[in-house]
Amino acid sequence: MMTRPNSLDAAMRQVLAARGSPVALQEAGSTDSVSGVDGALAAPAGPEAYQIAVPPDFARDAALEAKARQWFHRAGLPQGAVSGIVQAYCRQLCCDPATRTDDSQQQRTRAELAQEWGADYPRKVAAAQSLIAACGGAEELAEILGGTGLGDDAWLIRTLAAIAELDPKHGGGR
Repeated sequence: MMTRPNSLDAAMRQVLAARGSPVALQEAGSTDSVSGVDGALAAPAGPEAYQIAVPPDFARDAALEAKARQWFHRAGLPQGAVSGIVQAYCRQLCCDPATRTDDSQQQRTRAELAQEWGADYPRKVAAAQSLIAACGGAEELAEILGGTGLGDDAWLIRTLAAIAELDPKHGGGR
C-alpha cells in the first residue's frame, strides 16, 4: 500500500515511480534547476532518450517509434507522459477494432470532460490540440489518433491539457 505523500513534490515522485519513471531525490543545497519535479516534467535532452516500453508480445514498429520520439520531443513531453501514452496506445490496439470507431466513446469522453471542466472545457481542449499540433506530422498523427480511438481517450486529453497548461505557448501559464 502506498503511503500518503506530504507534499506535491512527494506526490509527483510517487506517481512517476508507479509509472516506471522514478525521480532521483534532489541533493540538499543543490541549485540544479532541472531536478525533482522540474526534471520529471521536462522533456529528455533528445528524442532518442525516450524509453518506449511495449508489452512483450506486442509487434514493434521501429519507423513509427522513431517518428513518435520526434513528435514527443517537439511537443516537449516528459518521459512519464510518454510512458502513459504508449501504454494507452498499446491498450487501444489490443482492443476490439469495432470499438475504435464507435461514436459513443467520443460522446462519452466529451460529456465526461465537459462535466469535469465545466466552462474551461473549450480552453482545455484547445490547449491539448495546440500541444498535439506542436508534435508535427499532423496528418499521420491524426490518422493514428482517430484510427486507434486514442483521440477519444479521456486520460490522454486530460494529460495533454495539463501539460499544455504549464506552457504559455500552448495556451497555458495561467
